[in-house]
Amino acid sequence: MPALAQFPGARFFHEGQRSPMIASMGKRLVAEGCGKYRTGPGPEWTEADQQSYAAWQRKIGFEGADANGIPGKTSWDRLRVPAPPPAAGGRVASPVPGHRVTTAYRVKGPHWSLGYHTGADYAAPNGTPCVAVLAGSLVRSGFDRSFGDFLVLRAGGFDYWYCHLSEQTVKRGSVKAGQKIGEVGSTGNATGPHLHFEKRPAGGGFGTDVSPTW
Repeated sequence: MPALAQFPGARFFHEGQRSPMIASMGKRLVAEGCGKYRTGPGPEWTEADQQSYAAWQRKIGFEGADANGIPGKTSWDRLRVPAPPPAAGGRVASPVPGHRVTTAYRVKGPHWSLGYHTGADYAAPNGTPCVAVLAGSLVRSGFDRSFGDFLVLRAGGFDYWYCHLSEQTVKRGSVKAGQKIGEVGSTGNATGPHLHFEKRPAGGGFGTDVSPTW
């Protein structure tokens, strides 16, 4: 049975948003007889996606403002959207699918204890899924006053820190690239919901950070 795409939050669906998840959703809408597409569906959210999703909402009994074409968790779960496969090479595009870096690595500022940002931040709504960027093992989980609830993914000789989580879905053991391991939150020293994503040499302590690529 194929893995299902986790609901990314209603704010994920807006004009210009691109994600393989949107194309996967569109194919399910067509399969359910709700497609309103002239071409596609494709990976970019369009008015046709919203019209198609509104048709799905009406099909399962939603009415009025509840059938506005913007996915909600209940209708999304009932649609059973397959999770898109990881990108070639077993890699994924973002630790928070559909979201990009909002505060870059090494940005300088007095509010960071080392005088610079030790990772990359991905702002996203509370509860947005976070995924493993590479196949590897979760070697640590816990709580830190600064980083809040965190997970550490070890892969390829590096540790990838996932911080400020609201949920640690998996705490230990092997994981696949693209597998959900947690959810965005604002635990610890955070001004709002986001993932702080940091990369260090395996076993390295605070201050050994390197550019958070994978």
